[in-house]
Amino acid sequence: MYLKTAPPVYEGSARLILDDRRVSVSDLGQALAANTTSGNANPIATEAELVSSKRVLKRALEMLSHKKLSHKITSIDKVASRLRVKIVPATNILELRYKDSDPELVAAMLNAISNAMVQENGESIRQQASSVRKFIEGRIPEQQEKLARAETAESRFKQANSIVSLETQDTSLTNSLTALEDQERTLMAQLQEAQRKSEQLQKVIGSKNIQSAYTASRAGQDDELKGLRVRLVELDSQIIEARSRFSDQHPLVINLLQKRDEIRALYNQSLRRIVPVESSIPANEVASDDLSRSLISTYITGEIEYNALRDKLKVIRSQKVALQSDVTELPAKQRILSALVRRHEQEATTLKLLENKLEEARIAEAQLVSNVHIVGLASVPTSPANPKPMVILLLGTTAGLVLAIGVILLGEMLNTKIGSAEEVEDQIKLPVLGNLTERLRIQPGQLDRFLNNPKAVEPYRRLLKKLQLNNKNHLKSILVSSSISGEGKSSVCVYLATVAAMLSKRTLLIDADLTNPLQHYFFNLSAQPGLSDAVCEEASLLSVVQHTEIEGLDVLTYGGFPNRHAQVIEATAMKKLIATAMTLYDLVIICTSPLRDYADTMTLSGETDGVVLVVRPDFTPKAIAQQMIDDLQRSGASILGTVVNVTPDPINLLPASNKEGKLMMEETPKHEIKANKGDHFQHIEGQRFF
Repeated sequence: MYLKTAPPVYEGSARLILDDRRVSVSDLGQALAANTTSGNANPIATEAELVSSKRVLKRALEMLSHKKLSHKITSIDKVASRLRVKIVPATNILELRYKDSDPELVAAMLNAISNAMVQENGESIRQQASSVRKFIEGRIPEQQEKLARAETAESRFKQANSIVSLETQDTSLTNSLTALEDQERTLMAQLQEAQRKSEQLQKVIGSKNIQSAYTASRAGQDDELKGLRVRLVELDSQIIEARSRFSDQHPLVINLLQKRDEIRALYNQSLRRIVPVESSIPANEVASDDLSRSLISTYITGEIEYNALRDKLKVIRSQKVALQSDVTELPAKQRILSALVRRHEQEATTLKLLENKLEEARIAEAQLVSNVHIVGLASVPTSPANPKPMVILLLGTTAGLVLAIGVILLGEMLNTKIGSAEEVEDQIKLPVLGNLTERLRIQPGQLDRFLNNPKAVEPYRRLLKKLQLNNKNHLKSILVSSSISGEGKSSVCVYLATVAAMLSKRTLLIDADLTNPLQHYFFNLSAQPGLSDAVCEEASLLSVVQHTEIEGLDVLTYGGFPNRHAQVIEATAMKKLIATAMTLYDLVIICTSPLRDYADTMTLSGETDGVVLVVRPDFTPKAIAQQMIDDLQRSGASILGTVVNVTPDPINLLPASNKEGKLMMEETPKHEIKANKGDHFQHIEGQRFF
């Protein structure tokens, strides 16, 4: 039905690839077109989501609106529901699939979506480039101001510190400092040599300083002083001679001392004329000869050179200290200048980079770049994708089987009744002795018609044979019962006893169902005398049995409704009666009350050869039947098997509740039921009254 009624649905496919090919002429365009996403996002998955976005689908529908398929265009939501986007494993390829009843619309829609995705991606990159361009244009003036400030700061620092080139200045200072150190070492060596010579000359000339040596030299060259020194020498000689002869208080000695002092004073006065500096040089220390004067001259020259070398050494050392100070300060200046230069270079580099990126952004903005490309356009599908006959048939068959199984299982769960004969053995675990499928409608007193029907007789004949074979032909008594009333056990007893008598067996049918007796009805017999009379009054069996129109078949009716029918079943006379019947007859068939309501079957099962249970398909409850079987087995009863019977008992008599005859009513077949002589009830059409 689905294949006949479902419209055909066509499906097409197109493919897009996401790559980072360098299709832009600018680095910025290539960077914007690259497959870069933030965080751990998958770029191909991101593009797959964008394909089915409303913005892309709206653009695709706008493309289709200009074509002849515009009247077939649906809403964006319907397009999104029919569109499927799949990532081809281990690739950057997106596969787009679209379904619709129109094959031309399928191909047109897929191609429009593919082109819209490419354009959307390109415009997105262009918008990013435009945003970058605007940002850079705003940054360039700021960067130019920063660069100007950096250049000014560097220039001012160089001017303040007289720096042209730190590298050159560092080399010059190092070379100058090295030269001064060399000069210092040379001067120190020269100074030491001059000092050594001066000390040696001092020892020779006996002068302690250059001034006294100069004075001694000048004094030794003056003629006046020479004469005065001669006179002093003479006076010293005279004094020494006078003192050798006279004492110091002698007038001659005193006169000579006065003259010597006068000449010495004149000598000092003349000496001050020659040497303006105050000095006192003994006459004996005056360089009066050429050698002394030469030595003094050499000494003075050496002292002058020594002093000059010392002064020059001081100057060099002061220059060295100044150079060392400059060299020490140079690293600090170098750091400051390097920072200024580095800042200058950074600002210049940033400005250059911004200018380059601005040019690249302008190129990328002018150029349409996309990292999504179409690698497979959709073609018009020629055969429908759905419905697929084989798939639909397979699914339908599977669904039918599942549904059938479900219905069967549900029916099994809901059906609490015993099923067909084939299912009885599986359900209650007992062998099926007979399957009585014919519905027999025999009127009372007309059992000859039953025996003349081979089709009706044969199932009961087969049932009897099975019972005899299973018991090795020693079967003497059978107890027939059922789980509940209405299963047709009374009918089975009648027909089984009739067939047994037909087979030349002296048969006795005992109606022990004192709650709902029916056997007298089938044979059109009187209910009394019967079983209750034989047990309660201890009458002989032969005196209470009744002969039927079937040769060899006797019936022991119920005999009346006792007040306490359980006493009849449990009585010792009942057991004796069954034993007597088994000696007088070839086969005794006892019909008892239903197992669910009464314990008669369990009581009498020990007195017979076995129990036969009658079940009615779709009528007997499985749970009750199984419970009754368990009860029989626990009581020690021998269960011969089950009989599947489809014919219910024609009359369902209910027990009277008391002797006064309480009114009981039950639905009966609508045909007229004729009252029999001896019955304890009156028939009215459709009802019975006790």
